[in-house]
Amino acid sequence: MLDVLARRVSRLSLKVKVVGLLAAILVLILAAFTAWTYHEKLAMTESEIVEQARMLTTEMDATWSFVSANQYTINHDSTGAYDYKGLHCALAGKSVAALFSQHSDTVIRFTKLDPRNSNAEPDEFEEAALRQFEADPRDDEYYGFTEYEGRNVFRYVSEMRVTKDCTECHGEPAGEIDPTGHPKEGWKIGDVGGAMSIIVPTDLYFDNMMASVWNNVMFFLLIMLILGVAVYFALSWMVVRPLESLGASLRAVDADPSRAHTAAAPIGVFDSREMDTLFAHFDSMSSALSVLYGNLESQVGERTDQLRTAMEQLQEQRAHVERVNERLKRDNQYKTDFLAIVSHELRTPLTSIIAFADLLDTHVPRDGGESRRQLDEIEKNGQILLEMVDNVLETARIQSGRDEVSIELIDVSDLVGMVVQSLAPLASKKGIALTSDVSSEVPLVMSDWEKLRRILSNLVNNAIKFTGEGGSVAVAVARDAEEGFVRIEVRDTGIGIPADKHELIFERFTQENMSTARRFGGSGLGLSLVKDLAGILGGDVSLTSRPGEGSEFVVRVPVVTVARTGSESSEGGGS
Repeated sequence: MLDVLARRVSRLSLKVKVVGLLAAILVLILAAFTAWTYHEKLAMTESEIVEQARMLTTEMDATWSFVSANQYTINHDSTGAYDYKGLHCALAGKSVAALFSQHSDTVIRFTKLDPRNSNAEPDEFEEAALRQFEADPRDDEYYGFTEYEGRNVFRYVSEMRVTKDCTECHGEPAGEIDPTGHPKEGWKIGDVGGAMSIIVPTDLYFDNMMASVWNNVMFFLLIMLILGVAVYFALSWMVVRPLESLGASLRAVDADPSRAHTAAAPIGVFDSREMDTLFAHFDSMSSALSVLYGNLESQVGERTDQLRTAMEQLQEQRAHVERVNERLKRDNQYKTDFLAIVSHELRTPLTSIIAFADLLDTHVPRDGGESRRQLDEIEKNGQILLEMVDNVLETARIQSGRDEVSIELIDVSDLVGMVVQSLAPLASKKGIALTSDVSSEVPLVMSDWEKLRRILSNLVNNAIKFTGEGGSVAVAVARDAEEGFVRIEVRDTGIGIPADKHELIFERFTQENMSTARRFGGSGLGLSLVKDLAGILGGDVSLTSRPGEGSEFVVRVPVVTVARTGSESSEGGGS
């Protein structure tokens, strides 16, 4: 909702926005001025009524005091004999107040708490005033706007303190009959004896106040309207019209860039420094645009020629890259075929060498000395070389895309046992403890026997190669936490691998460093083949290792599990 309103406001013209802003400001200022004027006039009206009430109070106090001061003269004849005539200060004050109230709208009355005459009983407002006077001797008046008998009035209550003249009729002892025949109240000088209450109608005052407020507001509104109109016209002539002229020039340039130098000039009499600066910048920009447009066609032609030349060079380079790629593809195929042919041709005589070594093994006694040692070396190195040739052949098949997955039923325990048994002599000769453990939870699986064997054989062979005398290599197989996967772990206590070499060692023909290659031998194909074979089977391989702390290779391969039955059940083995 706010976004829609903002978009609508943004589409309004500057004049409309200025008028709206001026109107809003005018309304706010007018409302504030009206509230302030009303408040001030109300305060002035209240002050005026309070002053009039105080004047009436002073006049009534004077009448009261005059009668009180002349009581002796009033109540004695010319011979000095006492002759009480019933005229006392209270009667005189109340009589004057009653006469005044009869001839004006203002009501004056005297009241007190527990009066002798029920006509002097205080109403709610007067009682609150009397309570206030008794509670705080510093307060001597109480007033405010209120309602009285259905009319809006201003009420003023002034306290009356007990003086020495008052004690004759109202002093001590309490209960003694005073000259008027009433029991005395027992007042002391300074006590609150009562209050004078003045009720002033406010209709006339309020009418005058509202008329004054209205006149002030109308005059202020007239001034604000004049100022608003002046600001509007000044803004229109000094800002809007020059901007409209500038906008027309910009539209002309947009329609025909060749007219960029024909900028409109501001209206002279309403020029301002800011507008002059704006038009000067526009003139400078339009001149530069005109020059740029004049050179644009030649620049476009030049850039087109350069682009054409670049495209031709790009086509030539592309053709060259394609030829190089084709040659590299052929070279790579030649390399793959060469490795496959050489490896295949090497495998036949190598197999014969291993077979003859096996035949000789039956004729050379175990304690045959140098002959036995040489024969063992022939068998060991023959097996190593055969494994390397097989790795090269497998790598060549993978690179050529001819490698296929052959799925069959596999007992993982048998697979692990066969690999461990085949490599146990190699581990034994190096004084390495080779163990295996297949979890009883691992079922019969459907996978590729040969690829799993190569994965495990390469990992174990690699672990034995890089583990020193007295070390250990452990093979563990278990169900993976992810359903449908088997986890093969090979842990050793060998030399370990730095963290920055973990990815590198899975590349073909790569070992940790040259010193490792010279010291331990190998072609650098074993781990890369493990990674490739695991990928072909849909699995992965990971490594955890630190220098000097050994290594742990983990291969996860997906398998189709088959339930074991009867004698096919296996609890795993160890060696």
